[in-house]
Amino acid sequence: MGKARFVFPTIFSIGGIAFSIYVFYQVTSILPSFEFFPFIEGSLFTDILIILGIAIPIIAIEYYIITLPLAALFLTSSRIIKSATYNFSIMDIGQDFGGYRMIRRSVAPALFSVSSSGLVVGLIRGLIVAPYDALLPDESYLVSLSVTLMGALIIMPIALAFFVPTWILNDAGIVTHLKEGQLNARQCPDTEGVGRWYSSMLGGYSLFSFPIAMISAHFITPVIVYGVTLTADKLLFGSLWTLGIPLLIMAFIMPVVFLNEASQRRSVGFIQRFARGLAAGEVEKPVIARKTSTNEAPDKTADEPATEPLDS
Repeated sequence: MGKARFVFPTIFSIGGIAFSIYVFYQVTSILPSFEFFPFIEGSLFTDILIILGIAIPIIAIEYYIITLPLAALFLTSSRIIKSATYNFSIMDIGQDFGGYRMIRRSVAPALFSVSSSGLVVGLIRGLIVAPYDALLPDESYLVSLSVTLMGALIIMPIALAFFVPTWILNDAGIVTHLKEGQLNARQCPDTEGVGRWYSSMLGGYSLFSFPIAMISAHFITPVIVYGVTLTADKLLFGSLWTLGIPLLIMAFIMPVVFLNEASQRRSVGFIQRFARGLAAGEVEKPVIARKTSTNEAPDKTADEPATEPLDS
């Protein structure tokens, strides 16, 4: 895997972060002059830049301190929950992971962050309640949109604490599969990555709550709380902003994806050793072949590797 795969994700990340900073600059220029933190000299925009700058090393520290222990905890919990009917194994998986997959990996934590931003939006508005009172309804509408982005960036480290361990579990090829006795029941064979099992649950919450949270934050609240009249241009702008916020959060998540790629060998090695300590065996990827009649030759090429049963 060459370095060329990082080119487009890097451009995407830099562009998204730069645009977010531009949005913050435009919005803070509307507000009356004040500061979030009086102990930091400068304007509100300066405070935001300093917070973003501090967040990067904090997230890096978070990755190195808590990600591997959480991945081990996720694996242990899954084994306890599913041990009655599932075996745990380390599957020999492919190694291709291009730029598109890196960007796609950031989608779920971005949606989770935006969907949960309402948890801190009230706190952010509370910090700027006086400037809000001095704004016109149209100005309040623009600020309310940017507050959602601020809230999502605050939630983002928490989202990454949940999602990054699932990346490591997926990269390590840790899977669950039905025990041989369970295959006699009327159910389909079920092989799933442990990381995917967790991320699917978190992603399900995000997909369900994202439209609800955005409709409330960008359309209902401005009308009821700030008396904004939703004209056609505001509806269009609010809709585009609703779709654009996850992309901006994805841009901030990309450096963490890069960090995970750089540390993949160490993290994957650790979690695989931990899985072996939990009696996980090693298996090959199953080969799915078309079912043939007795008069037809099997639809498999001679150079396909034979695979052992998953319970081996």
